[in-house]
Amino acid sequence: DVFARALTEASKSVIPQPIAVENRPGAGGTAANAYVSGRPADGHTILFGHAGSSVIIPLTVNQPSLKWDAFEPVARIHAEEEWLMVHPDSPWKTIDQLVAYAKANPKKVRVSGSAIGGIDSFVVLAWEKAAGIDVEYIPHEGGGPAILAFLGRNAEVVVGNVSEFFQHIEAKKMVPLAVASEKRSPIFPKVSTLKEKGWDVVIVQWRSVLAPKGTPPERIAFLAQSFQKAMAQESWKAFNRNTKAVDLYLGPADFRKFLAGEEKRFAAIIDELGLRKR
Repeated sequence: DVFARALTEASKSVIPQPIAVENRPGAGGTAANAYVSGRPADGHTILFGHAGSSVIIPLTVNQPSLKWDAFEPVARIHAEEEWLMVHPDSPWKTIDQLVAYAKANPKKVRVSGSAIGGIDSFVVLAWEKAAGIDVEYIPHEGGGPAILAFLGRNAEVVVGNVSEFFQHIEAKKMVPLAVASEKRSPIFPKVSTLKEKGWDVVIVQWRSVLAPKGTPPERIAFLAQSFQKAMAQESWKAFNRNTKAVDLYLGPADFRKFLAGEEKRFAAIIDELGLRKR
């Protein structure tokens, strides 16, 4: 919601028609997929999706009608790293200490995150398998409720994006313990990656725009080019700086190739973890 509104705000000087952002919460974002897939393929109703709603959840629940290739890829916009956060007074000051405790105390570490099948849950599931631990994952409808549960001391760890966490980090209500990125983040360069500890867990939350299947190519091209121009606007740049996100624009053809690769990668993880519904 927040990212979609920032993108539409930046698009005002590029796209002549006003864009209304309509929330369709539920099922890890795929409720919006179901809605948009049934709209006319005229480019006037588009989907703001992410890794969880476009790839992970449709693969997990075996619903190809909700997957990325049931739509027309328009553009990948940007991405955020996935972080593990703990309380400032946590007994674990490093990810190694947390893993050592979790190994000795199965199910005693509670991790708050978004719905099962969403990218937060995949970070934790992949980390559990790689590190040989067993934590208690507590799913919520979204990042907001997951954070509230953590702040209410109903979990020892919370997983998600810095954009959701930053105000609480600044208020010293949570501190970063590890990041699921390829290399250390410039946001918190002293914080270890899961990968450098020997756990090959590299999962980022990217966000994108898709359109109903059959939307004319010229309309797709117009939207893609317009959003690329919007991302050059100062309002978007400032928003990205404040939310600690990274621009990762891809146009329709390159985005389609990227999505096919993501599907292959996540399908392997889903099958390895035995999560695909039959």
